[in-house]
Amino acid sequence: MEEWEAEKKTANEEFLEENPDKPELETMMQEEKDKLQEMHEADEARLEEFIVFCKEKNVQIVEQVSDVSAEFVHTKLVDILKNRIRFRVNLIEREQAQALKEKEVKFYEVSHTYKPSKFGMNSPLSLYNPIKTKNFAVLYRERIYYLANADEQQKFLLEPSKYTKGVEACPNDLLIKPRVSVIGLPKSGKSTLCERIAAQTGAIHL
Repeated sequence: MEEWEAEKKTANEEFLEENPDKPELETMMQEEKDKLQEMHEADEARLEEFIVFCKEKNVQIVEQVSDVSAEFVHTKLVDILKNRIRFRVNLIEREQAQALKEKEVKFYEVSHTYKPSKFGMNSPLSLYNPIKTKNFAVLYRERIYYLANADEQQKFLLEPSKYTKGVEACPNDLLIKPRVSVIGLPKSGKSTLCERIAAQTGAIHL
């Protein structure tokens, strides 16, 4: 029996060696590697297009987050996005505000479209501050605001409606729903990360 099996094995090996259509393991492995490489390059290209699209729409992108654990990634993302989350109410209003250079202020002041705010030369952040300067002016919804210093200017640019609500007209019919898209490999912890972010921010996990 053993002798018959040995002869059969030898005959099969000889047949495979003489058969021109026999499968070659190395060739098959190389073909599969090439297919995987093409898929990887296609995925990378689509991801790059998606990132460019998001940046054009002013969507903040967090790239190359470490994959040590879902807890670590969550902590790191919250730290990076904390200002975005904290000031999300002003996401649209922030786009309406722009810092003005000192030499630009005079042109806006003489314009028929833009006018000084109801605060006049006083800063909305420190009404009783005797410092009155045009070095840190901000244009917001066709009104010019004069801030006392660079620190006040940055605070105003982050939350413009906070300091003007009830003083200047500001639309209140805007419903802002910030969204976060998490992209990654299968079984990399995307769902767990989304659940943690949703639990902390009160968002809806889809």
